[in-house]
Amino acid sequence: MAVENKITIKQKYLEVGHTQMKVDAMHSLIERRMRNRIINVPADYVQIIESTRNNPFDVTYLEHTFFKDFRNISSYKSIRPERSSGDPKVTDIHALMYSSSGEISYKLRFEEPWMLLAQRKSPFSAKSFEEMQNLHQTRLKTKARKYDGQQISENFTTIYRMIKGPYCLC
Repeated sequence: MAVENKITIKQKYLEVGHTQMKVDAMHSLIERRMRNRIINVPADYVQIIESTRNNPFDVTYLEHTFFKDFRNISSYKSIRPERSSGDPKVTDIHALMYSSSGEISYKLRFEEPWMLLAQRKSPFSAKSFEEMQNLHQTRLKTKARKYDGQQISENFTTIYRMIKGPYCLC
């Protein structure tokens, strides 16, 4: 994205126990609203999330076509700063900077200067999100255990069996 848009992107990694984000409060509100609720269909989640506050959260259904395959567009095989044992690992990185030239720099401490990631780059051409291949070509199949957990209560099965109309799978 930095190469395509000719910009520099700085990505900081949060430190465990040292962060408080707006999204934490949102998740807390949603979790409280979901307590003691019965979820019969996925749309129930949407209704609960939207009704969590007076100014409703914007909920978007995602389909399999939204998820893109990033495996073949990487110019670096790894973002590990060094290769030998005892050297810094990916989990030691506190910040990454992606330049418009395609180079990646890193910091192991926020107060340190940027260091160039010493990795051999693979040739690649920047692609827009729309040009990327889909990660999944078809909808994912539901695992049996999850499918069983999503079945409606016996109280409602007779009603659904009696329904005839455009949405009936009978």
